[in-house]
Amino acid sequence: MTCEQIVAPQPYPMPPALTTAVQNTINAYQIQREQMLQRSMSRAQTSTERRDAAVLRQDIDDYLRRLLSAYGWPTDLRLRATLAAALDEPEVQWCAGQAALRTAITIGERAQGARLIDQALIGLDRQQRYGTVTKVVGRWVRTVSLENAQGVDARRAAIGLPPLAQTIAELQAKLLPRPAPSGLKRTVVLRAACQPFTTQAALNTPLTRAQIDALAAEADRLVEQDQVSRKQQVGARPLSEVDTESIEWLKMVLRRFGWPSINRSEAQLATNVWLLTQHADRAPALQKCVADLIDQQQSSLREAQHLAYLTDRVRVNYGQLQVYGTQITVDVQGNAIPKPLEDGVDERRIRIGLEPIKDYLKLFEP
Repeated sequence: MTCEQIVAPQPYPMPPALTTAVQNTINAYQIQREQMLQRSMSRAQTSTERRDAAVLRQDIDDYLRRLLSAYGWPTDLRLRATLAAALDEPEVQWCAGQAALRTAITIGERAQGARLIDQALIGLDRQQRYGTVTKVVGRWVRTVSLENAQGVDARRAAIGLPPLAQTIAELQAKLLPRPAPSGLKRTVVLRAACQPFTTQAALNTPLTRAQIDALAAEADRLVEQDQVSRKQQVGARPLSEVDTESIEWLKMVLRRFGWPSINRSEAQLATNVWLLTQHADRAPALQKCVADLIDQQQSSLREAQHLAYLTDRVRVNYGQLQVYGTQITVDVQGNAIPKPLEDGVDERRIRIGLEPIKDYLKLFEP
């Protein structure tokens, strides 16, 4: 399907009443979606809730596709902003971004179009073009997966955007102070699995903001390196080198700081350090230690899911049956098959907000 079929090449102005109706419809969809997201963050979703969320997402996507194919990129500025925030499909984001750039007049409109294009590229597992998608790492604003960083300012200038460094500096100046971690609710016990890696004091001493910032920056660098190498993207290094560097860093973190759980640091840092551990198959004893620490310190649904993945990884590496079915193989026909697992897997998965195993396996099939 071409962009001309997804977004009408020539925008068709909507009557004011229709513009208001469309605006209200998209807002209502987004409110429903946000409510579902909030519920899923506080507790495990039921099978009905997961199905309802999938139906809602499809309803939104279908509605936005019909709207864009009939009317093109809106002429109403407020509706443009609402629509840009609601678009989720990379293919539609890409086409809408092209249309937005063609009709853009102000810097804000050009940035809006560029951001849709960048979001589409990232959604397609590629590198962004204009550097409009950023993240906060520690206390620094950074761009996400940028193509040819040396040429980004030329690309931005071609569509009328200021240099990337200027935009990053403006975003940096708007950062709010980091909230202090909530802190441990109970003492973490140094058990046998972790005695080779850390100490009771390291596990229970509060982390300073400076320590969290430094750990967040290095974890982000290592995760980016990990993903580039595993996906064989530009700049990939041999996985053996990447994994060795990550394992040595993880050992240093455990030795000096203990486990940077969400209640001791921040959610993204905890996620990044978990991901590096998940891939540290050359150090199964370290993985076993971290699984024990997450089990003791988990304070969110996300950490419960991290524990499930790492528990299965540890059990598989030690030749045991997995309990959540997260570790799979793909046969020669392209069918995803879970590695040997215990009975009752769906009950355990649903308890922590994971989809049924049959739906999970479909994610790995062509």
